[in-house]
Amino acid sequence: MRPFRPGACALALLSALVALPTQAQERVVEVRFTPSARAQIAIWIETADGEFLRTLRLTESTALRGIGNRPGATQMNSGFRWPYGRREGVLPIWAHRRLQAQPPFQRVIFQDRISEGHASRSSNDASPDHYFCLSFNQATTSREALDAVTCASQFNSDKGRYAVPADMTRGYAEPFEMPSAAGMEMRLLDTESLYPPRRDVTTVGTYDHASIATFNADARAAMPEIDAVTMATLPGAQPRNLQLTLPADWLGEYVLYVEVNVEGDYNDTWGPSRYPTPTLGDAIWDFWAKTYGYPYRGQPSVVYAIPIRLDGVGGRFTVGSPQGYGSLHGEDGDVRPMDATLTDDPTNAPGSGADRLLRRPDGVRVEVNVIPTAVCSSPDPPPQCFAECDSSNPCDAGFLCRSNQCVGLCDVEMAPAAVGELEIELDHERSWNWAHATFIAPATERPIQRYELRVSTEPFEDGMSFSSWGTEAKIASLDDVALVIPTDPLPGDRIEVSFGHLSPQTHYFIGLRAVDGCGGAGPVEVRELTTTEIIFTTVSPCFVATAAYGTSMAEEVGALRRFRDRHLRGHYLGEAIIDAYYEVGPVAADLIRDSEVLRAMARVALDPLVTFARWITD
Repeated sequence: MRPFRPGACALALLSALVALPTQAQERVVEVRFTPSARAQIAIWIETADGEFLRTLRLTESTALRGIGNRPGATQMNSGFRWPYGRREGVLPIWAHRRLQAQPPFQRVIFQDRISEGHASRSSNDASPDHYFCLSFNQATTSREALDAVTCASQFNSDKGRYAVPADMTRGYAEPFEMPSAAGMEMRLLDTESLYPPRRDVTTVGTYDHASIATFNADARAAMPEIDAVTMATLPGAQPRNLQLTLPADWLGEYVLYVEVNVEGDYNDTWGPSRYPTPTLGDAIWDFWAKTYGYPYRGQPSVVYAIPIRLDGVGGRFTVGSPQGYGSLHGEDGDVRPMDATLTDDPTNAPGSGADRLLRRPDGVRVEVNVIPTAVCSSPDPPPQCFAECDSSNPCDAGFLCRSNQCVGLCDVEMAPAAVGELEIELDHERSWNWAHATFIAPATERPIQRYELRVSTEPFEDGMSFSSWGTEAKIASLDDVALVIPTDPLPGDRIEVSFGHLSPQTHYFIGLRAVDGCGGAGPVEVRELTTTEIIFTTVSPCFVATAAYGTSMAEEVGALRRFRDRHLRGHYLGEAIIDAYYEVGPVAADLIRDSEVLRAMARVALDPLVTFARWITD
């Protein structure tokens, strides 16, 4: 039977009955790609004729940690969480394009040092740093050590100060070396920067400059949307689907840009042979800057340009090759055409050059989907629109039943319910910086696109924008990357995740909400948590499991840990089993740790217990 197709008057009436928000509902756009590890990313949109409209996403190192605008010469070496050196070439195309619509930021320099090339201080200018650190150890500051080191101890950093006209008058400059160490010059610094300063400093220490108290507010004044667009660094080699919302009145042709960069992305043209650790000039670079860290300058940023059309009907748009690459030191915002100096070889050099957004088997690197948000009120609606429906006669896929009429899945404004039974508790072994969240997947008429778990030291209050509050939760590991919560559990299922990168002895507000595939955001649930002081330990109590699976953060180890904490602790027999295991566990772990054969045998022996632990704790 052909579905019922109303006439023009009936169509208008039915549209009103189901409240199709053709003018009020925001447009929903999905951007899909797979980044390489430690990728810095900017996403923005322009009109078809090149007018910058809005920044849509900016990774946290640039937007919050201030790596593009901090003390230290732009060529200064890098390392694990290196605190100094302006990375003005991190995302230069985005940074220069933004200046079409918004003012520059104020430049940050060292408070009181002989040169911007000095890594060590010569006066009292430092305060505790809860994120950056500087290790004067060559073994741990090499490029190869980035995945294997931590901050050895509390580091005190110079957060810097704003450059002022008096600095320009006295000719304040930074050292800058030519390629292949062919020469050196002092480049004058002005008072403006392309990038925001670091915004994660909440208190002004005794030796901090007073201007850091305004870093956050000043950055927001120059770029009001900065909190809402800041995103955590994405996990490497994992497909990601970012959901963006755009104004409903944006109609027609636009271009969405994705710029991506990774420090130390070497090839034969771009790398330490041509851009080595700078060393020229007496007293220009100090011993520490010359000796520690690694020369970070490799291949410059690449940018992908994806022409899209915005309307209520939606569409799919893809691109496989970059439009071009940016300037190495951020000197301009030009897009240089791709050439043979940039690597584009996913087979032999995956994740390098053009492949910093990994190429899929179909050749696509960036996919943009404009989600249909006004299907049944379009000039030529599909035949499924307004077909009769009920519980025994459901609508086709991609449609919802409303008032016994089928309408487009995203034609109606709605949202998932609140998540259920949200519980936040500290990790027993790292109670100063890790925690666990458990909750019940909410009821929803449309598939969940993502769960947003955010962390803040300020309470969430009515009227606040959740996407601008606090920061995204990070995974509980050394990597400072975004936590991705699984969305495949069905409504009513329990979901459990671990998150980390919290600060010791800090009171937090933890907020969680569900967002569906049409951008509908459910209510925010908030819990409170206070971390402990640092508890120093040398080994993980999950001795054998950690040795068997290679890391204390393996999911199997987590299942055994939850079983121990929920079902053994607090009971006489359970505590006895734990005590006995703690006596023999370290010895057994030492026996198997260095033998892949013994580790494999241990995993086989542990698998039944892991399966039972998962079953009883789910």
